[in-house]
Amino acid sequence: MIVCCAKRTVSPPMFSTMACIPNWLPIASVGKPDEQHIVLLVLGRSLLAALATYSANSLLVRDILADIENQFQEDNILEEQTLKANACPTLNEHRVDHQDSIESFAKLLDDASQGQCEKVTVFEVINEWLNYHILENDLPVTRYMRSH
Repeated sequence: MIVCCAKRTVSPPMFSTMACIPNWLPIASVGKPDEQHIVLLVLGRSLLAALATYSANSLLVRDILADIENQFQEDNILEEQTLKANACPTLNEHRVDHQDSIESFAKLLDDASQGQCEKVTVFEVINEWLNYHILENDLPVTRYMRSH
């Protein structure tokens, strides 16, 4: 089981708790992409720690966002190859979700680079994406992969 918190608005002082980034546990295993998911969760917690101290437009926050985007793109490639090799019926939906996330990250990075990003926005995008990507997007595929 992955532990996550309910969707809620969090003010910037709450960032240091990092309570809303899920913890990866073996039951959430999707196979080879596990390493990428673990790294993404660690990066998500690092991002929240950086947001506790620095502005959302700081170089450190932008660097972590770029690391998350790069790691996610690597994860996408591996996931999509695995799904294709196993004739997963939801591959196209998975690809669409991946593309939407990439566009969301690109906008977030662009806004931060232009000094137009708020801590709450970064927190909400990353928190919702990490929880969605693993809990709602990947776990159903995991069930399919285990049955084939």
